[in-house]
Amino acid sequence: MCKKIIFYILLQAFLMSSDIVNSDEFIPDVRLKDINKKKIQLTDISKDNYVLFNFWNMACEPCKKEMKFLNEFHKKYSDYNFKVISINMDSPRSMSKVKKYVKSSKYVFDVLQDPRMDLFKKMGGSIMPFVVIADNEGRIINKHIGYNLGDEKSLEEEIKALISFKIDSNDNE
Repeated sequence: MCKKIIFYILLQAFLMSSDIVNSDEFIPDVRLKDINKKKIQLTDISKDNYVLFNFWNMACEPCKKEMKFLNEFHKKYSDYNFKVISINMDSPRSMSKVKKYVKSSKYVFDVLQDPRMDLFKKMGGSIMPFVVIADNEGRIINKHIGYNLGDEKSLEEEIKALISFKIDSNDNE
C-alpha cells in the first residue's frame, strides 16, 4: 500500500510539471464519425481505458511526425488498456486524402473526424498537434501543445507512469 501511495504522489508531481492540467475536466460527451462514417461516442471509448486523443490535420507536418510515435505507443501499450484515438480536423472534402494517408502509413489506431474543430476547441486546443490524455473514468489527466522531435520520450514516460499506476492498483486490490 505504501508503494502505491508513493507512486501516486510521484505521478501527480510528474503530471503537474507538464503542460496543462485540470483534474476536474472530463472528456466531452460527444459523438464523432470515424473516417468510414461510423458514429462513435467519445465517452464509450474512454470507459475502462486510458486514452490519448491526438488532434491533427494533413497540413500539419509536426502532427505527422508525432503520429508515427503515437502509433507505436498504441501498439505497445494496448494490452494495458491504453489506446490512441486520432482526431482529424480536415474538411469533409479532404477525407479521401486523410483515409489514403492513414492507410499508407499503416496506422492501427482509430481516426475520428472533427471538421469544424468543435471538440478541439472544447478541449482547449488552439495549436496543433494537440494531445489530450484521459484516464479510464474520462477525466482529463494532461494536455500537450505542439511537438518537437524528442517530445515523444517524455510522453512515453507519462504513458508508462499511468499504466504502471493502473497495474500497481490492480495488484493491491
